[in-house]
Amino acid sequence: MTLSPSTGGHSVSAQIVWAAAVLAVCLAVVVVVSVSWAMERIDDRALAEQRQTITASLFEARARMAADQAATMVSIGEITSETDELDRRLTTALGHDRAYILTPEGKVLRASVEGRFAGKVFTLADSFVLQPIIDRLRLRIARAAFDDPSLRFNDAAGLLALRTVGFADSGQGFVSIRPIGGTASKLSDEHLLISIKLIDQTMLHDIGKQFGIANLRRVSHPTSAGWVPVTNHDGDILTYLVWTPSKPAQALLGEVAPALAVMLLMVGLAMAALLLWLRRTSLTMEASRAHATYFALHDPLTGLANRALFETRLKQAKDYEFLAETKVLLISVDIDRFKEINDSWGHAAGDQLLREIAKRLMIEMPEEATVARLGGDEFAIIHPGILSEGQARWICQRLIQYVRPPLTIGSERIDVTLSLGAALVKGNEVTPEEILRRADVALYCAKLAGRDGFALYDPEMDREKRERRTLEIELRNALLTGEGLHLVYQPIYGSLSGKIAGAEALIRWMHPARGLLSPDYFIALAEECDIIDPLGEWVLREACQFAVSSNLPRIAVNVSPVQFQNARLAERILTILTETGLAPDRLEVEITEGVLLQNSPQMQETLRTLRQAGVSIALDDFGTGYASISYLRSYAVDKLKIDKSYSQLVGADPAVGHIVRLMIETARALGMRVTAEGVENEDQRRKLTDMGCTYLQGYLFARPLAPEDLRDALSRDLSQKLA
Repeated sequence: MTLSPSTGGHSVSAQIVWAAAVLAVCLAVVVVVSVSWAMERIDDRALAEQRQTITASLFEARARMAADQAATMVSIGEITSETDELDRRLTTALGHDRAYILTPEGKVLRASVEGRFAGKVFTLADSFVLQPIIDRLRLRIARAAFDDPSLRFNDAAGLLALRTVGFADSGQGFVSIRPIGGTASKLSDEHLLISIKLIDQTMLHDIGKQFGIANLRRVSHPTSAGWVPVTNHDGDILTYLVWTPSKPAQALLGEVAPALAVMLLMVGLAMAALLLWLRRTSLTMEASRAHATYFALHDPLTGLANRALFETRLKQAKDYEFLAETKVLLISVDIDRFKEINDSWGHAAGDQLLREIAKRLMIEMPEEATVARLGGDEFAIIHPGILSEGQARWICQRLIQYVRPPLTIGSERIDVTLSLGAALVKGNEVTPEEILRRADVALYCAKLAGRDGFALYDPEMDREKRERRTLEIELRNALLTGEGLHLVYQPIYGSLSGKIAGAEALIRWMHPARGLLSPDYFIALAEECDIIDPLGEWVLREACQFAVSSNLPRIAVNVSPVQFQNARLAERILTILTETGLAPDRLEVEITEGVLLQNSPQMQETLRTLRQAGVSIALDDFGTGYASISYLRSYAVDKLKIDKSYSQLVGADPAVGHIVRLMIETARALGMRVTAEGVENEDQRRKLTDMGCTYLQGYLFARPLAPEDLRDALSRDLSQKLA
């Protein structure tokens, strides 16, 4: 049987039609599948970006709590106040919902809820959640053999008690626990600040608004493609966050759908358009990722590298290769007296100061160097390719000089100096950690040398630091036992009467191994190690007891500028006067010009309280610092003590004599008495007396005397008076 032509032709054409149809369908399917696959990938990447953004936002909010707590200044007096000012600072000002302050025994001293004072107890729901955390924290502290510094300064982790927890009454939130005060010798003796920030709808709305995430909310079970779990410290899921995922690919497809329908056969052009669209979307995502990566590696306040990028760059610097053999220079940078500036001018001024310092460091450093902010006022600079120690010293000196010009903060001009510690090593010589340690040791030595300078690491510094630590322990032991510490007294004589009008108490330390140590040496150590307060109280008590037992007309005691940072200084001085029985008008507190230059309300109140009680204030070493007449008028100092560098030249240098005369006349015009220190010969005594000095002190009259020798001198004065 043969096929008819019509039958055979229809079959072939049908096959062609079918083949063409299948080919067309296959091409359409390929296009649709390709477009669908690309759309899904783009939407998935957008969804992943949203998940990462939400997770990072929660982590940042959680980490910021510890930083907020560390920057919050709380005094004991504020804790006991029932006003809402402290409550606003502890909660609403920081974006926190609730806060509690606990005693070392676990008692609630203050509860703050949404900016208001809420009594002295936990809420029931908070007690249920917080008590186990506090108990575990207390147990950890109690089990520690020593007071572990990592518990006190463990970065953003607080006391390892920064947690995400669930609250029975209000959902989920973050809890952060940190010590406050920083004055206790043991961490277990410090008060604790507990802050709670709820993951509420307001917080989620702010995150969604900031990053363009729609309908972000909490649910017990995820029902949307966009969700992330919120877990606690143990990894248990507390809740889920869901949102409406953005679908940039579908939105774009809706815009180009008409064109794609018309131009379906033009596959090449459609693919080119699709590739162009994919490229544009990819670039947008890459830009978003680069933005997120930048802030993950840079300090948000100054724009400098943060600690993570600093550590990476330090490792890279060790592997740099240059044509000649070079070394890596690491500089640790500290702003001198930053805390005083921050306390005096406020945190906003402190932040502006940090930005200005960062800008000057960046301008001064070359492109291959890395400037980083490691935290607080602590900066670090990595400078590879250093050829010699002289080049390293030149770089450090230029940095110090470049920062010295005054900075304008708001409407004020502030003088700022830096202390630098530098370590210069070969790339493969030591580990990055050791380089940083050496730079920190050098920085420590630079501060000891008086600040506003730099020190380049030398192995001898490690030995000196160990010896200084040993000396600190020995000074603490001497203060506890009283062994080796004693006072001597240098008499102060009336310029006209020639009689003893008082004496200045001077501390001495007879070290069992080192012999007699200079006060300049161990007083600076006491100030640095935070034992100047108990040492100063010991000196004051001993001096007052001697004055009472010897009938000395007046006793003068030096008070360190560091002691004036203690708000209870005036209270402690007046308490010791009461305990020893010394009348306040027989005590003279000697301060330096640096105390006046602090110009803080606390310091002003301390001086005012002492003077109102009858204690005299003497300005020691006048003429060696920066105190002006305006300072003398503002603080109403009772006596000026002219520094010995002027007294000893008063007869030899006419210019110095003229300056001293002006000092005395200025003091008398302000109603102050004047003591000249360091008088060593008759010519000086005669000229200073003629100029109008009220009192004289120096080796011409007497060196510092032991208590029994001063009693003898007082007896001789009394005998001559009776005769």
